[in-house]
Amino acid sequence: MSIKTTIIVTAVFNPDHMPAAQEYMKQAIPMLINGGGEVIRRVKVTRAVVGHKKYSVFLVMDFPSERAVDAIFSSKAYAEIIPLRNIGFKSIDIVCASPM
Repeated sequence: MSIKTTIIVTAVFNPDHMPAAQEYMKQAIPMLINGGGEVIRRVKVTRAVVGHKKYSVFLVMDFPSERAVDAIFSSKAYAEIIPLRNIGFKSIDIVCASPM
């Protein structure tokens, strides 16, 4: 039995290249869903309560396994949208997490 895996995406938009960020998200989100992901929360960060606002957006998704996540991010289809990601975001972190 596989253990569910959660991915957490934090990103800062590149305001000079918003069309690239929008196109990346338009392609990446369905790709993640089709790969077995379930969107738990997708939000725009508005302010920091403690510390500094470091992100523009925050996405949390559950997947059936870490293998499912790896299959998406190592796919040819995902590789094709990496240039959009690199242009559209000043920074982006995508991490895997598991229950504590």
